[in-house]
Amino acid sequence: VASAVEGISRTLGVCGVLRQTWSRRRGRQSEVALRCPCTQRNAHRGMHHMPSPRILALVTLLILLPLAALSSPSSPSDEEKPLEKLFLSVPSAAGARETLKDITGYDHLAGTEGCRKAALYVRNKLASALAAPGAGVVVEMHTPEVLLQYPVERSVSMVAPEIWEAPLTEDIVDSDTTSDTPWRNLTFNAYSANGNVTAEVVYANYGRPDDFEALEGLGVTVKGKVVMVRYGRCFRGLKVMNAERRGAAAVIIYSDPADDGFTQGKVYPDGPWRPRTGVQRGSAQFASLCAGDVARIYSKASALDLCGYATEDLVPKIPVLPMSWGDAEPILRRLGGADAPGGFQGGLDFPYKLGPGPSVVRVMVESTMKARAIWNVCAVVPGKHYGTEDDRMVLLGNHRDAWVFGASDPNSGTSAMIEVAKGIGRLLRKGWRPHRTMKICSWDGEEYGLLGSTAWGETYEEELRAKAVSYFNMDVAVAGTELVVGASPSLEKLVREAAASLTDPVSGKPLLEAWGGLIRTLGTGSDYTVFLDRIGIPSVDLAFKPQGSNSSYGLYHSVYDSFSWMERVGDPAFEYHALAARLWGLLAIRAAGRSVVEVHPPTVAGRLALYLEELQELRAGRGVCEGHCFEIRR
Repeated sequence: VASAVEGISRTLGVCGVLRQTWSRRRGRQSEVALRCPCTQRNAHRGMHHMPSPRILALVTLLILLPLAALSSPSSPSDEEKPLEKLFLSVPSAAGARETLKDITGYDHLAGTEGCRKAALYVRNKLASALAAPGAGVVVEMHTPEVLLQYPVERSVSMVAPEIWEAPLTEDIVDSDTTSDTPWRNLTFNAYSANGNVTAEVVYANYGRPDDFEALEGLGVTVKGKVVMVRYGRCFRGLKVMNAERRGAAAVIIYSDPADDGFTQGKVYPDGPWRPRTGVQRGSAQFASLCAGDVARIYSKASALDLCGYATEDLVPKIPVLPMSWGDAEPILRRLGGADAPGGFQGGLDFPYKLGPGPSVVRVMVESTMKARAIWNVCAVVPGKHYGTEDDRMVLLGNHRDAWVFGASDPNSGTSAMIEVAKGIGRLLRKGWRPHRTMKICSWDGEEYGLLGSTAWGETYEEELRAKAVSYFNMDVAVAGTELVVGASPSLEKLVREAAASLTDPVSGKPLLEAWGGLIRTLGTGSDYTVFLDRIGIPSVDLAFKPQGSNSSYGLYHSVYDSFSWMERVGDPAFEYHALAARLWGLLAIRAAGRSVVEVHPPTVAGRLALYLEELQELRAGRGVCEGHCFEIRR
């Protein structure tokens, strides 16, 4: 049972607590495997034997009960209240606006001069914000070399039943002052294979395993075909991997208006949703197999050593391109074959067909791979035990690199980070010192596959395992007004208490009430991955997203994710930027400032029991996956 608790706890990010209780290593276990919705490969190795949920909860409580007795007070102490009041007075909408305008004034793709410029900008802003006599703050640069890909040329042409070439460009928007950039003509999926393919088209919905199984059930094969899939429901790299494993010759990933376009509401520049020519760039790396640099140039260990996969198995072997719905429409409209089954129909005004053909397209991709340095920036705020064995760390992180300008993803988070640093700096200048060392980090290379944070985590893994107690991530800080939180169970109580201390700007209600308190289980997808999934550090991910939408914001990874969009549509008053900074910073100073680590063992025990119960239901064939799993098999 202890082995089971340790195995699940590593996934839930409570290893930082458990490893202080016992030190046995988890053995290899393989009898029960959970298969994920987009891959059908083992995503997590389960236990040899599944104890009952009640036994698991009891054992977990017995292990963690001594920590519960040490839990910090649920509300700020008399000593904390004036410090928190001072901190909360600092983050401002005007300050966030200034930072965002500065950093989105130029493109800053990882490995480019723009991203180096942005790194130096953030370094200087952190150093200025945190400057305090005697505090010992230092700002460090970490510059690993990684393998990056950049587009040279690409095209998509229909050669039957009509002759037509896709523009593959994003239109200039007069009211968006940065939209006339060369990058609007260089949309690409990173780590695509180079190639020139001509073949019939097959439409495969979201590119999940069950979508391909539906095609097979209807007698439709994708072998040797150009597979068109739409964005959503599943990471793009997994869409490509699923198609490639079934013999596809190339993949086109397009944005369907049903998911983030006109069916959701007004499109940009009149609203927040994706316009006709908006393209979602993104990495096609198979990051779910092994996140980080596929070549591990900076490391003595290879990807094979670390993850069990060779470099060539972590990137597509076929050409891949992203496409707007405007470019995808002529191809989809001319497909024949069987009618698309339920769930395959998108938002365009014609019945979707599966193919193959009669649409035949030529897909050409030419890119270049380059080994380049990326720039992680970390500000170190020494704690009371800094430099000793008793030192512990609280980490904050946001990535800085963007596919183009990245006003929402990720630089709304960058601007919030600078406001957090200003607030902490104010406390330091008043004489406050955190109990634990704080590290505030601006990661590079996230968009390509979590490259910067993974390199930093792997480089300092031994120290992090010994000292880090929590990691607080903010990627897309602001794309709407609805708070979305993912967290390790041990930190859920801390998040809800912090939210209860703040006010939602629109409703005027306590943020906890406006939000509702729903906390999602973290998996992967942003820079918390190396800390949670590899090292086992309890983590939190925070974001404000579009109200009531199942989609990301409509301008995600497009040239239109710009300061103009944020100022006109996303957060015109920048009040949610300031709120994001207050929430993020309040979590950090409570986690770093209190004498006892902020964890809540009863929540951990309850979650462990719940997750195990769900696994047992699934294995027995009674559970419902609801898109989060595919099947349990012995």
